[in-house]
Amino acid sequence: MKISLINSLLLLIACAGCASLASRASAQLLKEELPLSAQSINIENRVGEFIPLDLIFKDDRGNAVSLGKYFKRGKPIVLTLNYSDCPGLCVAQLDMLVETLRDLNGAAIGDDFEILTVSIDPTESPEKAARSKAKYAGLLSGEGAQKGWHFLTGKQADIAKLADAVGFRYSYDRANKRYNHAAATYFLSSDGRVCRYLLSLGAEPQQFQFAIAEAAEGKLTRTFSAAIIQMCYMYDPEANRYTASAQRLLALAAGAFVILLTGFTAPFWFSGRARKNQTSLASHLDAAATERQSLVEPNPNSPADVPSASTELVK
Repeated sequence: MKISLINSLLLLIACAGCASLASRASAQLLKEELPLSAQSINIENRVGEFIPLDLIFKDDRGNAVSLGKYFKRGKPIVLTLNYSDCPGLCVAQLDMLVETLRDLNGAAIGDDFEILTVSIDPTESPEKAARSKAKYAGLLSGEGAQKGWHFLTGKQADIAKLADAVGFRYSYDRANKRYNHAAATYFLSSDGRVCRYLLSLGAEPQQFQFAIAEAAEGKLTRTFSAAIIQMCYMYDPEANRYTASAQRLLALAAGAFVILLTGFTAPFWFSGRARKNQTSLASHLDAAATERQSLVEPNPNSPADVPSASTELVK
């Protein structure tokens, strides 16, 4: 059984070693295939952390506003990072956000929550942001979107601080004159804490509404789907979509294989130990029974059964 256990451990170590080597090889190939501008694109987990509310931006009317202004109203905030000249991803994200907002039941923008769409392009003007607001907010009925959806522009330093606070990693592609970035929707509590983020372009209305309700309560949640996407997928700026990462998929598969192998061999190991313990216990019980029996039954060779010398003399 010791040999079996040792073989199992050696097999686990070998699998881990192979997975590590394969992961390094695939990582090197993946790194060589991606352009330099795309290697820094990522969404990092910042759930539970606070964003700086003293950052200064400009609203769609050109007025300088503190970010904290929108958090003093006691409502949860939905945050997106986009820019008006984005060739496709931002358009898709905001279009799907509009579709979600149309289908909400109960929760109303402007009354129950507000949206901040902050441009990551420091050269974007408030006038361009106002046109973007008119485009997307105009697709929603009522006045809620006009008063509850804010399109902000700002300086590079403030944009970078906000993006860093929520873990939004992007880069500027000088050759194509565009920003390479992923798509993420953040749900913030009224005190500026990141409660949840979604990596998909769109969200089901019920899921979106649950996220708003949790942010209103300050509940911290990281969805399993977001974790899987973050682990296995990365944004490809050339394809303008999320694609599977060979490195991350291989690492995840290797980890799952090791876990499955451990789960398969563990019952045999534990059953072998159980049988060994039972055998040892039976041996101890047999030895104890033999000892008890020897104490109860007289020994024929005991001195009590041998006639003494005095007895022989009397006879």
